[in-house]
Amino acid sequence: MWTKQEIKYALGGKLIGNEYMKNVVLATLLKFPDLNIKYITKNCWILSSSPDAWAYTFTGNDLKGKHLIFLSDELLSQPLSQIQYTLAHEIGHIILKHRNSINYRQSKHEIGNQEYEADQFAKKYLVYN
Repeated sequence: MWTKQEIKYALGGKLIGNEYMKNVVLATLLKFPDLNIKYITKNCWILSSSPDAWAYTFTGNDLKGKHLIFLSDELLSQPLSQIQYTLAHEIGHIILKHRNSINYRQSKHEIGNQEYEADQFAKKYLVYN
């Protein structure tokens, strides 16, 4: 079982944003199985805007072979359940090894299937009161 501190340490500099965003991400990741947490902490950057910087610069090596999840300020102004669902949905795309339509042309059917699978993934791990 992971703790928030262990996840934060494992993510290192790959978790960028304000304290609220970081706490939401850490709490959401705790809902996943250990193997998923291990994969995300090793292979994913999670960022949003930050009061510490107006912009970010990455080198190609920073992101090579990694995934990037960006959480918008608009999303972070939504209810906690929506933020966590959206984050879990995006993590689902990564864990399920979905293709990214930026470098690969996908049919509407394939996109629809991937969206459905990512939704099911998020619902599997999130329980709303």
